[in-house]
Amino acid sequence: MYLSSDQFPAGTILENYDLCIVGAGAAGLSLARKLAGTSKKILVLAAGTPEEKGLPPSFRQKIYGGTAGEFLAKVDPLFLRRSRLHMYGGTTNHFGFWSRPFDEADFLPRPGYRTACWPFPHSELTPYYQQAMDWGRYGPFNFDDLPFWEKALFGRNFVHLAGDELGAAIFHAQYEERYHDFQLRAGDTLKTAANVTVLFNASLLKLESTPDKAHVTSLVCASIAGGKEGHRFTVKAARYVLAMGGIESVRVLQLSGNLGNNKNDHLGRGFMVHPLITTAARVEFGRPVEAEVRNFFRDQQVRLQNPEKPGGVYVHDTAPLVDPRLLFKHCVFNAWGVLVPTPETLAAEKIGGFRIILRFNPEGDKAELNINWEQVPNEDSRLTLDESQVDPVFGQPVSRLDWRLKKEDKRTAIRALALCETYLRRHGATGFQLTSDLGGGADQWTFGRQENALATGDHHMGALRMSARPEDGIVDVHSRFHGVDNLYTAGCGQFPTSGYANPTLTIVALALRLADHLEKV
Repeated sequence: MYLSSDQFPAGTILENYDLCIVGAGAAGLSLARKLAGTSKKILVLAAGTPEEKGLPPSFRQKIYGGTAGEFLAKVDPLFLRRSRLHMYGGTTNHFGFWSRPFDEADFLPRPGYRTACWPFPHSELTPYYQQAMDWGRYGPFNFDDLPFWEKALFGRNFVHLAGDELGAAIFHAQYEERYHDFQLRAGDTLKTAANVTVLFNASLLKLESTPDKAHVTSLVCASIAGGKEGHRFTVKAARYVLAMGGIESVRVLQLSGNLGNNKNDHLGRGFMVHPLITTAARVEFGRPVEAEVRNFFRDQQVRLQNPEKPGGVYVHDTAPLVDPRLLFKHCVFNAWGVLVPTPETLAAEKIGGFRIILRFNPEGDKAELNINWEQVPNEDSRLTLDESQVDPVFGQPVSRLDWRLKKEDKRTAIRALALCETYLRRHGATGFQLTSDLGGGADQWTFGRQENALATGDHHMGALRMSARPEDGIVDVHSRFHGVDNLYTAGCGQFPTSGYANPTLTIVALALRLADHLEKV
């Protein structure tokens, strides 16, 4: 059911819900959709209106303005506003759902690089990754079946040579907005579900809790009218899930008296993104690289026949479509290959994971290298409130992001590109030139708007990190806040480590896992 907060008078108390999900982006909508049709009575608080597409109105987007620390101001001063959207569907409105599951190595400690790890095994997410791929029409969950993908991409990776320190990995993308805009994918289900209410034009201002901050008693919410705060209302539920993203969830907890913080003050700390250099190096080959190899690394559309039964096999389909309507009977998405370090290389080098996109020129004898890598957890990379600046709608302090890198992050970039040079020279490269300055310390990079400058991948992770023990993080293995008995989170804020893969598929998998847990409690 769809409702709007405009339908209620000021002071309304919405109560008797089993669960209130705050936020309607990838995490919140995945969670709500899986719980639709269950015995749980659910309220979803969503910004904006059901009809919004593209970009949110500027007055609402300005709530996400915030301020940047010294280093982030050099890299991307508009990051807080640019990298997220304050609207129904959230940031899924402006992405192509690049997807790949985390690797097992991303869940484990890496001696000499980081001690951080996930408090449950990688295998526990496998069935939820499969569910995420199925309901989103994002293709088969067989990322490691390289023979399948070589056939689907009409290509192959470079021939493996003994001693190669890099290998291949597959990425998917879904550029069709019917599937990658989560409000379109989940909207009809939620609109008609008898047990789910999506309340639009609803903003969370503060969580109210018991004096010991161990139990949330209610939410203080407000509508927006004419670009300013409208009327306030209260929400009461048995349990609450913050699904507002890795930045805004922290902000509202800090506005609520640092609710959920632990004795070691981890709330807001360890904020991570994937550092990115769009063109980090250029490589030349003595002769054109084989077309099959170039195909493997080229982002291209893949068309598969769907399995006849759930869990069945996808079949690659190359037959001409005489009727365009037949396309809707297929699973259609994009895929391509990238270069990544082998697990043995990661262990030996003591660096973060990374992925290299190769962009070949039309002749096939040159390529540019795009690198995205894992950021090491850093306690000094953190979110706080900036009391000197307030948002223009509700007048509350904005977030301040002091994003920082460590020497380990610089070393990962340096070693990754050196490993890539060695690998490509072993496979026919005759020239390799770095285009970005990787000299100096952790804070010294190429800055600016050019393609060889350090950039921020739009992936917010880590400031609500999951841990087995309360003293080590903010939420437990079930995404519940260690110190608050009825408060959970959904989203990438809980990631203890970041890997190199885009986080949305893992966000959805974690939300589906949380749905199973909440249905039982």
